[in-house]
Amino acid sequence: MRLTDSTQEAEFRTYVRDWLADNLTDQWRRDFGATEGRERIDFLKDWQGRLFDAGLAVRSWPAAFGGRDAPLAESLIVFEELANADAPPDVFRIGVRIIAPMIMELASEDQRTRFLPHIAEGLNLWSQGFSEPDNGSDLSALTTRAILKNGKYVINGQKVWNTYGHLADYCLLLARTNTEAPPHKGLTAFIVPLSTRGIDIRPLRQINGQQDFNEIFLDDVEVAEDAVVGEVDGGWIVAMTMLGFERRGISVLGFACRRLFQRLIDVARVTSTRDGKQRLIDLPGVREKLTSVGIQARIAVLNNHRFAAMSGGKPGAETSMQKLHTTELNKTMHALALDLMGKSDLTDPHARSQFSEWERDYLTSFGMTIAGGTSQIQRNIISERLLGLPR
Repeated sequence: MRLTDSTQEAEFRTYVRDWLADNLTDQWRRDFGATEGRERIDFLKDWQGRLFDAGLAVRSWPAAFGGRDAPLAESLIVFEELANADAPPDVFRIGVRIIAPMIMELASEDQRTRFLPHIAEGLNLWSQGFSEPDNGSDLSALTTRAILKNGKYVINGQKVWNTYGHLADYCLLLARTNTEAPPHKGLTAFIVPLSTRGIDIRPLRQINGQQDFNEIFLDDVEVAEDAVVGEVDGGWIVAMTMLGFERRGISVLGFACRRLFQRLIDVARVTSTRDGKQRLIDLPGVREKLTSVGIQARIAVLNNHRFAAMSGGKPGAETSMQKLHTTELNKTMHALALDLMGKSDLTDPHARSQFSEWERDYLTSFGMTIAGGTSQIQRNIISERLLGLPR
């Protein structure tokens, strides 16, 4: 595995940096910061469209679906430079990094043609309907039902922890279509427009004060037979394929961890102890903790490149290692930020404001250890599929 850019990659990296410098202006950031809710999503749809026009949104996708047929290494460069530039949150990651790769692999040609270009350009926002209130990590135990009646599937049930569902256009939903088959064998995946009659979406207020997650109630929701993705009763394959892509997509957080490390260094350099006599960066205990997370952040970046080189673009069980490491590291780094701020003079208004921001992000970091399968689930996958340990 090369640890330096080739000549072509270096030129592309320069192009990405220059483009971001020209487009992520101070005025753009101010305008973005003033948005919320639907207005924010519309603002980010415009941002995704600009990334697409610049050839950066879906760099390694096939050209037939809006990509540039570029190697995966160029997509990693895009992710890395977006993190370095403090680009806005990627609300399209569910569609672009999780659902679209699965559609390319398992969906019909008509579904690929209908949905992939709009996902790439940011014209549609997608969400995922897997988890249910009584069935958390055990996806095979879901109870949402889909019954074929008069040429249409009628869906009834409830989903939870649906990200951006209250703002999304579509949901990739998993429902039980065969109650006689073994739990894993009777599931089917559907593409469901969230404007369909019978859908009630209720946002959930999170511990960080935000409302990104939702409950979705489905009451006699009708979808056509061509809404099925893959085979009828073959939804488990769809789900496992998506989860592999989801874990790899979350692992891009490794690039953000490196940027987060630099932010921690900056905080420690400009923040003084409560008595005002020392900068935090000069405290041996602080330097030791920063060194530790800095090493792990470097490992997270190297893992992204290493596993991309190993897999050739198709995620395997190694994505659980990436996902576990980066999400737990992200949580640890945010906890360290709160620790640093706790050592500072919080009578200073700027310090109090920073503490509030770090506190919100720390609470948010817990969600990433759950998305795509909890850390406990990832440890089980690593032990069984990579280390060969007994169940």
